[in-house]
Amino acid sequence: MRMLPIVFLGLLFAASATLAADAGALIRDGEAKLQAGELDAAVTVLREAVATDQTSALARLRLGGAFLMKQDYSGAIAQFRETVRLDPNNANAFVGMSVAYLHSARYDLARASLDEAIRIDPNKRKEAEPLLAYIDRASARTDPAPAEPHPQ
Repeated sequence: MRMLPIVFLGLLFAASATLAADAGALIRDGEAKLQAGELDAAVTVLREAVATDQTSALARLRLGGAFLMKQDYSGAIAQFRETVRLDPNNANAFVGMSVAYLHSARYDLARASLDEAIRIDPNKRKEAEPLLAYIDRASARTDPAPAEPHPQ
């Protein structure tokens, strides 16, 4: 009788490993479709990867990237947020989120996401500098002009 739980655990781990392997294969297939420019097909495959292994931060990250490439910024943000929920130290998810926020003209959130990416991985600073400069310029263009002083 004691062998039954051990056998069950063995089967459970084997099933988990199979799911992870299946998700990995789907992620690789999705990445290949992204590189080939087949964005809709990539999203479909990467959604399948997420469904296969809902704990895969990599599947969510790649799906967020696919949405970003499709210019579906709200979809990208949702996937990058989920990536961060699964892997709070995923600097790449914060960079992707920053780009999506930037394209959504949400400059404060874009900057905060980049700042977090740099906090997690200081090596991201060099990659982030052009984005930070762009965010600063874009923010300056959208900030309301200071009111003209009223003559008294």
